[in-house]
Amino acid sequence: PDTSEIRVIFQPMNRVLTVPAGTPLFDAIGLAGIAIESICGGKGTCGKCRVILTAGTCTAAPEAGTGCRLTQKERDEGYFLACQVTLTRDAEFTIPVESRIDSPQILITLPVAPAGIEPAVMRYRVETAPSNGLPFASRSIRFAGYSGLRPRISDEQYKALLAAETPQEATLSTARSPPAVLAISPAGTASPLYGVAIDLGTTTVVGCLARLDTGAILATASSLNRQITYGEELLTRIGYSGSPAGLATLQRAAVSSINDIIETLARTAGISRTEILDTCIAGNTVMNHLLCGINPRYLELADAPVSRSPIQKNARDLGLAVHPDAGVYCLPNVSRFVGGDAIGDMITAGIHTSDEVSLLVDLGTNGEIVLGTRHWTASVSCASGPAFEGAGIRAGMRAMRGAIDHVHVDPVTGKVCWSTIGSAPPRGICGSGIIDLAVAMVQTGALDFAGKLNSRHPQVRTGPEGAEYLLVVAPETGTGRDIAITQQDIDYLMDSKAAACGAIAVLLKKYKCAVADIRHLYLAGAFGAYTDIANAVSFGILPRFTAATVHSIGNGSLSGAYATLVSTRYRMAAEELARHMVYIDLLVDTAFAEEYAAALYIPGKQELFPPSS
Repeated sequence: PDTSEIRVIFQPMNRVLTVPAGTPLFDAIGLAGIAIESICGGKGTCGKCRVILTAGTCTAAPEAGTGCRLTQKERDEGYFLACQVTLTRDAEFTIPVESRIDSPQILITLPVAPAGIEPAVMRYRVETAPSNGLPFASRSIRFAGYSGLRPRISDEQYKALLAAETPQEATLSTARSPPAVLAISPAGTASPLYGVAIDLGTTTVVGCLARLDTGAILATASSLNRQITYGEELLTRIGYSGSPAGLATLQRAAVSSINDIIETLARTAGISRTEILDTCIAGNTVMNHLLCGINPRYLELADAPVSRSPIQKNARDLGLAVHPDAGVYCLPNVSRFVGGDAIGDMITAGIHTSDEVSLLVDLGTNGEIVLGTRHWTASVSCASGPAFEGAGIRAGMRAMRGAIDHVHVDPVTGKVCWSTIGSAPPRGICGSGIIDLAVAMVQTGALDFAGKLNSRHPQVRTGPEGAEYLLVVAPETGTGRDIAITQQDIDYLMDSKAAACGAIAVLLKKYKCAVADIRHLYLAGAFGAYTDIANAVSFGILPRFTAATVHSIGNGSLSGAYATLVSTRYRMAAEELARHMVYIDLLVDTAFAEEYAAALYIPGKQELFPPSS
């Protein structure tokens, strides 16, 4: 085998990298620190990781893997899919604008401090018993005001306490059992107690730094989850984790993503990372498994039993860049795809304290839906989210600069108009824009109630993949290429909307709730924050809840993690919710097939969409 080293240049970043011959181009892009779109995890099917060979040579996989996503014209112009290329000689590539992940719009909402601050880490004054002639090592100590299990204390800490000539304080963590003494310091000299709450999302990671004694939030930060390189969909990552090496890679990527956030938070607040003494993390079931190095392959099985106890570790065990003995509390999972993030949403929404029937909908990369009151809750999950985040759509992209985020029909001219994030030339269309566009296409006759493009409409033409709707012509775009929505894109969007609406319908049917019975609709995440809810109802993603008050709770996952960080009462509430929540696995539920089929029309079943009052 060729063991020589080759040089690869990436433009327009002017990034130069030396790698061994035979290195996959996709890996080299990651080593160069360049974030590039990838949904399929390197299978060559999503077509998002496009690059242009501008100098040198490379070896590409057979065209059978790429022909469905690259046209002959693109191949003639030097386009390749990065995941299908092996570097064999010096080469230079351009990463086109549509392939770059550039400053994505990440939702950060500041959590509200709970009424009572009761953190798992507190400081206590130390009292030592008089010697009374006892040997040095036999003297006892106690922590004033503390009642609970006897805490662990190292020999060094014990000796330091007994030898101290001034009053001392102990920083005590009850995050794990038995409790542990984290630090000893002279009374009144220690710095404030700090903790970090993290929302470990499939796509993004968001965190906040808080004072544990007051609940005050000192800094927030966000970034993309480094696991994206290995696939955007949960099932893709589960597949990648099938080998010990793959699982270790994804675990390191999750830890690195969180450590990036921690570094930013500590720097912003002007503190040392080792001053962070507690960490609470809310993530879906797969993210929790991957973070903690637990093989998630069994989650592919329908009705697989999932532990509902919270995963708790020491920071040292995971490699988190905080105090090595800091506790790490992962909000408990409920099922295969209803995890700690949904529990965080529930805590934020307050459904567990309300007598009124509420519905919680979180359509992220994975869709999680919960129905209930403080007396009972039931949940389902559905694979609907990616389409509403721009994934799986040929012209789809993340919510970042240049993404078409809203579309509407001009009431006077009847023309379809659009706006972009940052008012930049359009590069593609993100989730909120796709939903708006679907409704606009129905209103203008370009799309029928069955989700089929009308070939007689002036904006509908025949493209390389069949019928497509031309939204923006090439001269007006930021990529120099037309932005069009294909029939395949519409089919995928219809499938996603039917999955979401069908999942909600199953919950309503199981618990004999009509749409008028729902008093509160809680929408979590970017879907709730940025989507035009009226359009989501018109298209048929959400039923028309005629008597419900709609609440957008922002990043409920982060808010829930923060609540459990500053109050152990919320940890108990989270565990209670997870223990008693019913989960309905739609893969084996016969009612879902019926509800899904009925939702494959715009908007859907008549009883779910009564006329507006």
